[in-house]
Amino acid sequence: MKFEDLINKKAELQIAPLIDVVFLLLIYFMVTASLIKKEADLSFLLPAEVNQTQPIDLPIEVLIEIRQEGDIVIEGMVFERNDFELDALILHLMTLREAAESSMSEMIVSIMPDDTALHGRIVQVMDACAAADVKNLSFSMTL
Repeated sequence: MKFEDLINKKAELQIAPLIDVVFLLLIYFMVTASLIKKEADLSFLLPAEVNQTQPIDLPIEVLIEIRQEGDIVIEGMVFERNDFELDALILHLMTLREAAESSMSEMIVSIMPDDTALHGRIVQVMDACAAADVKNLSFSMTL
């Protein structure tokens, strides 16, 4: 074949392989697009009805602070450091415990002593909790 024949010959574009490639790409995108679930397509079940007659069982939480001077603070009430028997504290804790029992909830008492509070005062508060028949007792720290 002569060089002049190659120059005069028109370039031909073969369509059949291009159509095959387009169909393969179309199939690929259709398959991968169906694997991704949209947020609206997520299935979940909502509760049929909410029963409002049952009370929510929240515990009654009581925080007892013991200050450096020996004062005891519970819910804004201050019990003086001169009261060694802590009868008023025992009575207050018994009232809270009875309120918790009547509402069928749990009473949680947390003692938060100051870092420099006397250990004897902490023991007196623990004895008062025992006298008031407190079952759940824990210690907290100030930050």
